[in-house]
Amino acid sequence: MKGLSNDLAAAIKKYKSIMIVVKGSPDPDAIASSYALSAICHRLDTASSILITKKLSLPENKAFVGILKIPISFAQPDKDREKFDAYMIADYQSPSIPAVTGALPCAAYIDHHESSDEEIQADFILKDPEAGATSSLVALLIKDLSPPLEDTVMSSVATALLYGIYTDTDKYSHASSIDYAALDYISKFADNALFRKISSIPLSKTTLQMLNSAINNKVLYKDWLITGIGYIDSSHRDSIAIVADFLLKRENVPAVVVFAAVENNAQKSLTLDASFRSNSEHMNLNEIIKKITSQGGARKYKGAYQIDLDYFSPCPDRKMLWDVIELTTMELIKQSRDDMYITELRGFYKRFRNKVRDYFNQ
Repeated sequence: MKGLSNDLAAAIKKYKSIMIVVKGSPDPDAIASSYALSAICHRLDTASSILITKKLSLPENKAFVGILKIPISFAQPDKDREKFDAYMIADYQSPSIPAVTGALPCAAYIDHHESSDEEIQADFILKDPEAGATSSLVALLIKDLSPPLEDTVMSSVATALLYGIYTDTDKYSHASSIDYAALDYISKFADNALFRKISSIPLSKTTLQMLNSAINNKVLYKDWLITGIGYIDSSHRDSIAIVADFLLKRENVPAVVVFAAVENNAQKSLTLDASFRSNSEHMNLNEIIKKITSQGGARKYKGAYQIDLDYFSPCPDRKMLWDVIELTTMELIKQSRDDMYITELRGFYKRFRNKVRDYFNQ
């Protein structure tokens, strides 16, 4: 990673002030990666700010940010873009930001999700779906960074990255050789007492209620478990993924899909959120989701998509609206299960094509 670390440093040094955007749900991997990139910017004398577009919902994520005192701001990047001369994205399948991309250059893009067909333009790009967490990639970049992070900063950053890897690899159960290399490095600097404090935060009452609804509403279609949990407030959006994780461990199935209608009363918005989980390394969740909608994606074992339902939010009959959402979503996911063999063949062909292309480009 020595050459890549130098390339990242050169990309950052081109700018005086960089906006680091947490795009999508602010999970620990995205937050930890962004926090580490901010620390790298500071070490290289480039100003930076971490902008999060969605509120933290899970108690453990709030505790994570609070305990480590991670400096974040809740803002829309298009409204603050004039304060910066570049932006960075970590842990998201696409680096594009509406009203920002094109107006500002992308200094760095680091991710571990499956590749999309979008053409990526950035000064520095590191994308490796073999990594279980983006935090692992950032940790290995820090390992060879020159000058290195200061000791006091390194302890906090390493603890954050450790938690990011811990959560995104399902407590290391899906960790790859890249993740273990990162863990071997950052574990020397992490504060184990703070890590235990963060990782021991119990599930919230609302998450437990959502889990109960998911169990009561579950449908077993062939070997997939599909369940809708009704309307939830946007402040609990991240709990959908937590419920999906729990059900995959609880049920003897290769795949779980949990979906909900997410309401934001302040913004008067309504979206359909669906989380996919699999315990099969051969299941191409990214291809499965992309066939349903372009508004989502996946990496190995995990995926999600969101559909804008604002047009239907004025509907006065909430039960009828949910019945339509549930019936339609169930049918789409069942069709995806029926078409899975074809989807897997396409995924195999795409991976084979990319390997051949990479071989001849060497």
